[in-house]
Amino acid sequence: MRLSTVLSTVAILFASKTLAMSWEEADKKARKWCEDLTNEEKIAIVTGRENMTGVCVGSIDPIERKGFKGLCLQDGPAGVRFANGTATSWQAAINTAATFDRTLLYKVGEAQGNEFYQRGINVALAPAMNIQRAPAAGRIWESYGEDPFLAGQCGIEVIKGMQSKGVIATAKHYIGNDQENNRGASSSNIPEQALWEVYMEPFYRAVNDASVDSIMAAYNAVNGTYSVQNKRLLTDYLKDKLEFQGFVMSDWWAIYDVEKSFGAGMDMNMPGGKYWGPNFIGDSFWGEHIQECIDKDIFPQERLDDAVLRIIRSLYKAEQMDDYPDVNLYVDTNTKENIALNRKVGADSNVLLKNDDAILPIKKTNKIKKIAVIGKDSMPTKFCSDLGCADGTLPLGWGSGTTDFKYIVDPLSAITKRAKKEDIEVVSYGKDDAKGGAEAAKDADLAIVFVQADSGEEYVTVEGNKGDRQSLDLWHDGNELIDAVASANKNTIVVIHAPGPVNVPFLDKVKGIVFAGMPGQESGNAITDVLFGDVNPSGHLPYTWAPREDYPTDVKYDAALQGGGEEKTQYNYDEGLFVGYRWFDKKGIEPTFAFGYGLSYTTFEYSDLKVEMKEDGLHVSVTVTNTGSVAGAAVPMIFLSFPDIVKDYPSRLFKGFDKMMLEAGESKITKIFIDNHDLSYFDVESMKFVKPEEGEYTVFAGSNARDLPLK
Repeated sequence: MRLSTVLSTVAILFASKTLAMSWEEADKKARKWCEDLTNEEKIAIVTGRENMTGVCVGSIDPIERKGFKGLCLQDGPAGVRFANGTATSWQAAINTAATFDRTLLYKVGEAQGNEFYQRGINVALAPAMNIQRAPAAGRIWESYGEDPFLAGQCGIEVIKGMQSKGVIATAKHYIGNDQENNRGASSSNIPEQALWEVYMEPFYRAVNDASVDSIMAAYNAVNGTYSVQNKRLLTDYLKDKLEFQGFVMSDWWAIYDVEKSFGAGMDMNMPGGKYWGPNFIGDSFWGEHIQECIDKDIFPQERLDDAVLRIIRSLYKAEQMDDYPDVNLYVDTNTKENIALNRKVGADSNVLLKNDDAILPIKKTNKIKKIAVIGKDSMPTKFCSDLGCADGTLPLGWGSGTTDFKYIVDPLSAITKRAKKEDIEVVSYGKDDAKGGAEAAKDADLAIVFVQADSGEEYVTVEGNKGDRQSLDLWHDGNELIDAVASANKNTIVVIHAPGPVNVPFLDKVKGIVFAGMPGQESGNAITDVLFGDVNPSGHLPYTWAPREDYPTDVKYDAALQGGGEEKTQYNYDEGLFVGYRWFDKKGIEPTFAFGYGLSYTTFEYSDLKVEMKEDGLHVSVTVTNTGSVAGAAVPMIFLSFPDIVKDYPSRLFKGFDKMMLEAGESKITKIFIDNHDLSYFDVESMKFVKPEEGEYTVFAGSNARDLPLK
């Protein structure tokens, strides 16, 4: 549907915040509290102390005379790190994004926030809001996929949920930390329009819509200048143009100086020491060197005053300055409610990629009397530090974004338990040997093959993969296992645990494929709920799935360079705005599975698209009908084409979605609002977001980027 613009060109500035305490009120309290601080005390507030050797991964010393208890900062996106199994081990953020469910996103943030709060952790080092440019990038499972609008919407809900519990959330990694290779010695060279519309967009939403309290600067450089030394990004853009009122911390050991980093607008040095290890406790690039720089007029006293004010202001806004719990990482918060929520999100994030002959769900009435469960990924997980191994079923990737698991429900155990209710026999083969797998499968009515691929953070190397994946192939000869099983059993289903897309040479050889991602501790129960139809799958891909060579960019595998040095691996973002599905649209490439793709055990029909442009933005409504025989959840998606006067622009942009449960035969109308910011593009000449003053938008509605029947 085409719609003419009705508003003049304007710079777009928005703020839709729901706060326990406003920034203005927090600012007044913080200024008063800071009045009698000495410079020595101020420097202690901005400089990490224990260098990751204490209870928390980051800490700020107390100031006893002020009644200030100090600060505890702790990872991360999948739950509280280093809690020795007392905290919930949640699903990866990419799974949460795959639900396309704002209510669930908020609930996850709220539940995680409560776990941090109960432990007296002041600052949760989450969420991660980087963009999936290349599917082999190591930490894609910690963020929300390839689309900046979706990443921003996910971040809004998680941040609001976390901060509703009084915890400071941290939007990270600002900005362009989209690959692991030489992350501390690389430059992400991003064109200005893409910088704002793609890579800053999630942070824009975090600041303006979620009122996030803190932001973490990235290891990498942007356009040649390290993020932690980049005044343009930190001060000119984030603090001035976006009017961010909170504080900016460094990623761990990302700072290598005081003049450039503190002078550029960094507010907190984490974890404080120059380098890793106990020998550097109290030996910081900051610390007393801040005073030396002030004395030498390298930067003014006001820079220190501002950094401290930002930290204390955020603490007041979060209402942490009085009666905040004492630090105790080992409070048991792995509650029944959290377990149930992790299981639900895990189930709802399963993406059904293929279901020929309605092979799923499994029912005794389908003459399924014997199931073969095959593959090491179906077996109990072997635990190792920061999950730096891939042995057994895969619940999360490796690195600082993972957790200490109390338990993991493995798929074999969960399937066996559920099959008993249907009087279905289960046989298993818990290895990845093709010959053994085929032997186990040949006499079964149905074979389910569990396979995996893994990735993580650069500081851990797993099976030759230093963070980023070496290839998109399944690990442990998964393709050979699937091929052998499918040759032995015509009713073969594949379940994939992985951070993102994998090669699928078996696509035409099997009847069913479920992409389970990284579901956390309730992994086995979550997949079993979907396999047996207790939950109708409603997950959708938050990225485009295609062969590696079809993407516009890739990671590199350069030799290691010294972090913070002049020599850098160069990542040129030459694709500009054309990330993910935008690139595939531009080049006319048919992906294996489109952005937003996901099947259900029922079918949906979209109709009656209506749009109306008003002063506040675009109001869209669409009718969704469940045309199948069982209840299910639909995710109507809205894409926009911009007026022709906007040149060299993606043909369509994802700009709205909803999730709605429908009984069989039921119809509902969903109303989706697209605000003026999302109707705008970034004009590099005026350095503002601008809404076109003439021309027509085209509105598309459907189920994914390549299935948009309404226009």
